[in-house]
Amino acid sequence: MNVPAGWNRLIGLVGVLILAVVLAHWIVRRAGGWGALRRRVVREVTTAARAFATPVRTELRHRRGLRVLGRLLRDAAGWADAETALRRAAAERPGTRPYAALLGTDVVGVYVAHSHGEGALPRPWARDAAEPRLWWIRRADLDRGAETGRGRAPVLVCLGRADADAVLLDLTAVPPAVSFIGERRTARAVLQAVAAQLDVRLPVGDVVVGAGVHPRHAGPADVFDRPGARYAVSAEAPERSRPAGVRLLSLGVAHHSTLILEADRDGNLRLHGGPPALTIDALPLARVVARLLRSLPPVPGDDDGPGPDRPSFHSALDDDLVEEGFSSASMALSATARRPDPGSAPAAAEHAADDDLAEPTALGPAGVSAATARSSSS
Repeated sequence: MNVPAGWNRLIGLVGVLILAVVLAHWIVRRAGGWGALRRRVVREVTTAARAFATPVRTELRHRRGLRVLGRLLRDAAGWADAETALRRAAAERPGTRPYAALLGTDVVGVYVAHSHGEGALPRPWARDAAEPRLWWIRRADLDRGAETGRGRAPVLVCLGRADADAVLLDLTAVPPAVSFIGERRTARAVLQAVAAQLDVRLPVGDVVVGAGVHPRHAGPADVFDRPGARYAVSAEAPERSRPAGVRLLSLGVAHHSTLILEADRDGNLRLHGGPPALTIDALPLARVVARLLRSLPPVPGDDDGPGPDRPSFHSALDDDLVEEGFSSASMALSATARRPDPGSAPAAAEHAADDDLAEPTALGPAGVSAATARSSSS
């Protein structure tokens, strides 16, 4: 019986299809079955989708950070309110040490050490529901005039943002050395931003920035050779001991008592040994500081601050703190805390027994990782 040519082709195609199905089934069985294949396909598709979405999310996050920090840091009243809140918190409870502030549009949060959460706070303060060592106060309830001249003046630097708040660290309330570690380029960019804030807010001669911190600034090789400087910024941890009365900021772990800021690639800051409910987004820090640098207010009491023609670190940076070729979208920051300082008696006495910021000698992953709690700020 003669079979039409069209049927021959159809039978051949069906045979090839059956063979392909059998081979596919055999291969899938060797790979773990259809369930495993389905999970792998879902995983690969999810990974690809995240790869495409991550740059978009990072850009949106960066732009939001620029808006939040730009709005808060350009207002001199905000810096003054944060300083006042820190001073008032120190006066409220003997034995507490305020060391950081969350500056919001209408509230200020103060992080305090040595406070274990017992007892109600006096009005108008409110303790955060999730973090007992975070005290909130409305900016409208702060009387800056009443706090003038009371206690030391905080020396605040911005580290980034936590949600809708700017995170300000008081360098006079933390260990006398601050070390930036982690991913090298990110850590250097953060150090540049912090050093520029100090340089523009403090008087001439108070800040010395060493060689290698920024390629457009030729500083001294030994940052401790400049007499009269209160803050020294170094591109690496100095071998010699820190002189008494000088606070050090460096790349790499400094000797003795130090607060360590560990940079990563995710644009976040973790404060080891600090509040467990704090996440700091340092992604927009360098760009905002570069834009607002010359409008930052001086530290209270330092009226002989920098002038427009001052030949210093910040004036060498033009309009950008970020090194050429460095993407601000990869900035990050994190922190660990102090270690004992057996070699310097004045420095050790200055920050004795700050258990809330204490860190073991071995640097571990413990520390800050959760979002900042603001549930009781309103």
